[in-house]
Amino acid sequence: MGPILEKPSNPSRTIVLGLLASCRYTTCAEDCSLRETHSDLSIEEKYEYAQGLSDEEINSILAQYESCYEKRLLDLNQW
Repeated sequence: MGPILEKPSNPSRTIVLGLLASCRYTTCAEDCSLRETHSDLSIEEKYEYAQGLSDEEINSILAQYESCYEKRLLDLNQW
């Protein structure tokens, strides 16, 4: 079985891979660490990228995404 079919090591890494593949906020903030990878990498490269991240980097990306999500909710409630 090829590496793309192996299970990611933890659920957080799976979430980051999902964000790399299809984040709903493609017009993300300038400081988004995933901004460049949304369109620049193939799905296989995104998988390898996610697998190469440390647990600390994964947690940082998820915290940043949560912050972005909350900001967007607040912006929607301003209407």
